[in-house]
Amino acid sequence: MASRRRQGWLIALVVGVALAMVACGGSSSTSTPTGSVNPTGTPSSSVPPARFHPVVQPNVAYGPLPAETLGLCTPQGATGALPGVILIHGGAWMVGDKKQYAQLCTFFAAHGFVAASIDYRLAPANIWPAQLVDAQLAVRWLRAHAAQIHLDPQRLCGWGDSAGGHLAVFLGVLKTIHAGDEAGLYADQSPHTTCVVDEYGPTDLTITTPTPGMIQAFNALFGGATLTGDPAIYHDASPLFAVSSQSAPTLIIHGTNDMTVPFAQSQALQSALQNVHVSVQLIPYTGGHGLSGITASQRTALRVDAFLYVSQQEHAGG
Repeated sequence: MASRRRQGWLIALVVGVALAMVACGGSSSTSTPTGSVNPTGTPSSSVPPARFHPVVQPNVAYGPLPAETLGLCTPQGATGALPGVILIHGGAWMVGDKKQYAQLCTFFAAHGFVAASIDYRLAPANIWPAQLVDAQLAVRWLRAHAAQIHLDPQRLCGWGDSAGGHLAVFLGVLKTIHAGDEAGLYADQSPHTTCVVDEYGPTDLTITTPTPGMIQAFNALFGGATLTGDPAIYHDASPLFAVSSQSAPTLIIHGTNDMTVPFAQSQALQSALQNVHVSVQLIPYTGGHGLSGITASQRTALRVDAFLYVSQQEHAGG
């Protein structure tokens, strides 16, 4: 829903990292207690310089269907099993593609990650759960090919915005393969990610007072089914209800003035994860959906903090 804005902040991240390094150079990294809420501000630490040349394979099939492709970004010359991240675009489950994360994909690869930006089947042509089926399949494909792409399968984070954030949360809370037409592929591989970055994604689709944007998106996602007519599908599509003590550590970024996906959706996810003692951080910003209403420097600060979160999570084990 905000692809131009996303491209802008990705450029700002790449350019702003150097500024962040100057502004934060020499400062110690600050840790955030489980369940805490950080205000929008400056990055908590500096981003190390890029060490690798990213190699990009823009259209790798992870499944048999045309939409099931990913852009794979790997660090040339890196050795050993590397941390990974799967990037999931937003767009109300109806629009968008993997190119929205192309710059962030190469950014991660330049810093020693195996990164994949995925396409997935879109509504209304494909209704729920096709989107989750594809996202889980992409995770399983990455793990099945871990040796070839030098991925450490125990260090694979999910990152998404809006509808992509919704799917990223699902990857962090579900340890089992969701039923669907591709569930039998790479069934010996786990669909579960080891950490999550959720940018303003909806978490409870059973909301009784959805915003106009949510109503339109739900109508497409569920093929016209309503909450009263088919409550089961709305419940099934709500990652909030799948939270358990086995859920992955999660960073949530959300605008307090979001009129598309209410801020309360992220607060509910935070509370659910806290209640089962899963590490969760919520970073609010005083703005709307898609990082709107904040300055370029604030957007850069959020991006740097999210990158550092993934880096810290994925390097924790080695």
